[in-house]
Amino acid sequence: MSDTMIINPARLTPYMADNICMACHQAGDVRVLKPGKTYRDIRPGLPLDETLSILMVPPTPEAPPSKDHVDHYYSMTLSKCYRASKGKLSCITCHDPHIEPSREEAPAYFNSKCLTCHTRQSCKLPLETRMQQKPADNCIGCHMPQRDIQVISHSTATNHRIVATPDEPFPDVTFMQTTAALPNLIHINPAHRSVSGQQADPLPLLTLLQAYGELAQDKPEYVASYLKVLSQLEQTQPNDPLVQAALGRRDLKDGNFSNAADHLRRSLQAGPAVATTYADLADALTHLGQTAEARPLIEKAIQLDPFNPITKKMLVVNLIQAKQYPEAKKSLEDYLKVFPQDDFMRQMLHRAESTTQP
Repeated sequence: MSDTMIINPARLTPYMADNICMACHQAGDVRVLKPGKTYRDIRPGLPLDETLSILMVPPTPEAPPSKDHVDHYYSMTLSKCYRASKGKLSCITCHDPHIEPSREEAPAYFNSKCLTCHTRQSCKLPLETRMQQKPADNCIGCHMPQRDIQVISHSTATNHRIVATPDEPFPDVTFMQTTAALPNLIHINPAHRSVSGQQADPLPLLTLLQAYGELAQDKPEYVASYLKVLSQLEQTQPNDPLVQAALGRRDLKDGNFSNAADHLRRSLQAGPAVATTYADLADALTHLGQTAEARPLIEKAIQLDPFNPITKKMLVVNLIQAKQYPEAKKSLEDYLKVFPQDDFMRQMLHRAESTTQP
């Protein structure tokens, strides 16, 4: 497909049109680029899952979905309107990418969208009561209420789970979205989705490895799944650089530093250059007493990912271990230019300055 080809979402199926929107407006819990892909490879009109898989930790009745910021598509699929439409309702049913109604225009604009399926008599609230609200007779004000975004000051998010009443419970399907092939994750954007919403094709193991690996950092319940997939890939795709990097990190965490270094070198030889792999190899070599050999690897990791505080701290520690104190002090100063909020590193710099003063 030509990079200059223009795709009209209105000519796509509703789900394929939503795939365009999901590239930016659907976060999930983890987003994994397929091997060899970048965000530049996303092509409107083609399944987003060919480039990017969006996955979510399954909600439970005890822990129902609680976030709707940048989860617009998923929230919409839980609405009665979406389910009743049998997948015909899509983002562009209500949103025109070329029109952004003003705050004053929004109530009437979106009312007109609601009335393509509903009638004014559909609302159970008396007209007189609706007219007394501000703004008056505002469908989305009641059925798609806004809330403050706690992590972004002075910002609000619209709840895209269109509710009949504010206390409407989540539908049963909310808690039945996993499959036998993927029992502990919801694949939000499978390339081919049936009307029932079940995925047709299993996710590649490399995609699962990345997803479980990212989730396991904060959710220990995914560690076992990560290690199981890694074990499978060690047998089926042992030469893949991602697999070698994962084996290296596994051995690094287990204290098998020599084996870790071997795996991580193989990963870097197979390419492409990845900041975390350079950092992990530097960590393994440091534990093996090869401090000098580790330093250029740390510097390479910083070059690839200049805003990673962990690798910048590694460089400071490496220079201190090598007794290169002026260089360590400069690295501390450079670190604090990027992360001035780090009180511990600021105290370290203060001590370094105190010891160098005459």
